[in-house]
Amino acid sequence: MYKGFKKGGSMKRLAIITVGKTHSGKTTFAKTLENKLNHSFIMEQDNTADFLHTYYQKLLPKQGANTLKHSISKVIVDYAKEYTDCHIIACSANRTRKGRTYLLEDIYDKHEFVRILVHFDIPDIDPASVYF
Repeated sequence: MYKGFKKGGSMKRLAIITVGKTHSGKTTFAKTLENKLNHSFIMEQDNTADFLHTYYQKLLPKQGANTLKHSISKVIVDYAKEYTDCHIIACSANRTRKGRTYLLEDIYDKHEFVRILVHFDIPDIDPASVYF
């Protein structure tokens, strides 16, 4: 069980960031981890997207990045950082170096978090090559 890492008298929290393709197991991994890691929660952008699609569909962009989804997700993470002692399990399909760098340098600062990046690098499978 992770007890924290003390530096300068304060406890560092974990920021576990899962990245990978859709349907690669990120959410399943995150849910299993959340059940094992006390004081943790999953920041799942799919949940934010579902909320927006259900209640604020007219605000969604017709094309391009969903900046509203990203803004709401950032507010949730900022709240968790400021007002809780929770470890954060962040599910992200963001596989670009720029996207990961943003998460590691701007959102989950190394002075506040022990940062762990879990990359689900599942190879593409040609359905024609699968035999039953």
